Amino acid sequence: MITPIFNLNDIILILAIGLSLILALFQPILPAKKKLTKALLASFFLSLTLSDIGIMLIWNEYIPQSTMSATLVPYFYCCSMLLKAPLLLLYVRSITEENFQLKRIHLLHLTPMLIAILVISSFDIDINRLKLDTFGMDALLYQVIDSLWYSLKIIPLGYFIAATFTVWHYHKMLRQQHSDVNETALWWLYYLTLGFVLAGIWTLSLSILAYFYRLPFGVTDNYLNFILLIALFYYSISHAQNLTTTKEEEEFDDPKESAALVDTKPLDSTISKIMDGIVNQKLYLNQSLNVEQFSAKIGVPYRDVSFAINKAFGTNFFEFVNSYRIEESKRYLADEKYKDMTIMDILLESGFNSKSAFQRFFKRLTGTSPTEFRREALRKAHFAQE
Repeated sequence: MITPIFNLNDIILILAIGLSLILALFQPILPAKKKLTKALLASFFLSLTLSDIGIMLIWNEYIPQSTMSATLVPYFYCCSMLLKAPLLLLYVRSITEENFQLKRIHLLHLTPMLIAILVISSFDIDINRLKLDTFGMDALLYQVIDSLWYSLKIIPLGYFIAATFTVWHYHKMLRQQHSDVNETALWWLYYLTLGFVLAGIWTLSLSILAYFYRLPFGVTDNYLNFILLIALFYYSISHAQNLTTTKEEEEFDDPKESAALVDTKPLDSTISKIMDGIVNQKLYLNQSLNVEQFSAKIGVPYRDVSFAINKAFGTNFFEFVNSYRIEESKRYLADEKYKDMTIMDILLESGFNSKSAFQRFFKRLTGTSPTEFRREALRKAHFAQE
């Protein structure tokens, strides 16, 4: 009887290896706003390829191992496991932050990998020892390898949580700025990062359950990872390009810098141009308006616009623009000749592109909902006529 080399679980791994490798190689020709985004996603897929190859070589006893492969597998497996999560976090940042660039401080993400390499080298951990064959194994070595396995699960989980928090922070900035929001793309990113978190929790839970109860569920995380791989690929080509990148509003915390700008910037002239763009050109009616587009329309550098609005009105650009959109919407809501217009029609006419954002800002600036404001305004108008 011939013993099969690959079972169903191995086939899933082989499919994941092939797909992630293809995706890594074809990233240069796929759509993306930035080259850095392509490079990070390609590196992430490549790390998935290496980690899945490592899983197959470690746990498939029918694949022959040479002395060299038995020595090298723990290195590239641990390195790929500890690199894929930081790469996912950096990828999320690259598609949500307009000016994101790799910096020297990001080299700190290599620290867990370098420590793992040092541990593997110091304790001479080969593929057989990595599998924790306890026969004749020193207690200290067992504890070291056991800790290494747990670090391969806990550290990536921490990064996946950080990626989810990054999406939450990104969503918060969009709510503050009222940028051009693609809700579908945003929620896809939420679910995707949360999926990696749940998969990481599941993997860690399986290790704990296997330690206490020897439950045979360890391979199920391979199926979850394969599903997430497909989901990430779909997201990268269908939704990631539709996200609005954000940038922090200009803050002038340095008193010297602020004083210098007050002395050198012709604030009166800038504010005059800003108000012309608002009052006469009504640029705020553009639903996708951002500070760069606004600045180009009025012929003023966007840094000067941000500074002038902050200095003169005590707010940021999007809060400033949205206040005029709210005033526009109040004009429609309070006029009886527009009573047949729906709330959606009015918010679109006023420059908003999201019902939730409109209601949120309206409530914040007026203390009531659009529907309540309209009802009360029309009631007062009716009594005034009588």
